[in-house]
Amino acid sequence: MDNILRVAVSLFPLALTPVFGYLLAEDHIKLGGGEKDIVVLLPWLWWSLVFAVSSFIFWRRGHSLGATLWRSALVGLAGVAITGVVLALLGQLGVAGRFYLVSSAGWAAA
Repeated sequence: MDNILRVAVSLFPLALTPVFGYLLAEDHIKLGGGEKDIVVLLPWLWWSLVFAVSSFIFWRRGHSLGATLWRSALVGLAGVAITGVVLALLGQLGVAGRFYLVSSAGWAAA
C-alpha cells in the first residue's frame, strides 16, 4: 500500500498537466495573459517531470514520504530555475553566436 501511495503522489502533478492545459485553453482559468497563459504549462510540465524522477530517486535511497516530497519539490524548483537561467543566457548569446542579415549584396552583420 505504501508503494502505491508513493507512486501516486509522485506522478500526481504530471497527471494534472493535461487537465491544467485544458482548463487554460478553454479559459476556465484566466491568468491575465490571454492565449499566452498556455506558456505557464511548460514550466509546470518540466517541474512535474523533475519532481517525479527525483521522487523515485529519493524513494530508492530510503527517504520517508515526507522527506521525499519536500526534497523533490525543491529539486524541481531548482531544475526550473536553472533551466530558465540557461535559456535566458542562451537567448542573450544568440543561438548561432552572431546574428546575420541577408541583403542583396550577400551576408551582412546586423
